[in-house]
Amino acid sequence: YALLTSLYRSNWIVQNIVQLVPQDIMKKWFTLKTAADNEYIDQFERVVRKTHLRAKMTDGMCWGRLYGGAIGLILIRGQDDLSQLLDIETILPGTFQGVHILDRWSGVFPQGSIVKDPDDPDFGLPEYYTVRGANEEFIANVHHSRVVRFTGRALPWQEAVTELYWGESEIESIYDEVVRRDNVAANIAELTFRANVEYREVEGLDQLLGIGNKEMQRRFWNMMQTQAIMRSNQGISLINKGDA
Repeated sequence: YALLTSLYRSNWIVQNIVQLVPQDIMKKWFTLKTAADNEYIDQFERVVRKTHLRAKMTDGMCWGRLYGGAIGLILIRGQDDLSQLLDIETILPGTFQGVHILDRWSGVFPQGSIVKDPDDPDFGLPEYYTVRGANEEFIANVHHSRVVRFTGRALPWQEAVTELYWGESEIESIYDEVVRRDNVAANIAELTFRANVEYREVEGLDQLLGIGNKEMQRRFWNMMQTQAIMRSNQGISLINKGDA
């Protein structure tokens, strides 16, 4: 979790891999095709804007791709017992409060029981999810019908079971390539710095430093310091004519 988070925050390639597909999917959003009056369509659009539904769904897909799994918790006013099946007939107008996004590492733990009804869209997936807070305190036991799942790259069945029915992070398969790319970029930058090394040729420098007396060496260092001070901010230095 810490590695994936660090890569996402510091590497623009990882950010693009995580964000571009969800942003492209959600760019056009959707349009309701219905015979309902415009009044109801306007109410629907206001709820979508108020609950930031478009941004929340984008976040869910992003964190699912980054961490390999995330959920969107469907919030309905008045239905505080989240462990019960979400019955569409019991949802009253004006009670939808949006979708709360949690990634797989932020306190979401699938329970051991599995959905056994083949007619259920979540057949073979966890029946309940336990949601805990930042301090691991229990918050709610959530029925799978109240959860929208976002998974990353699909895994074979046994691997998915090992990952608690989540998927694989999109970054896992390219991690080595990202590391190699960063290393190459760092080496190129280092070579650029090395290409800007300035030097000055001084005849007999090895003899001066090796066998010269301390007074001669002192005078040499004074001269070098004076020349450094006299160098202008345009890079112009004063030296003896004929010196390199």
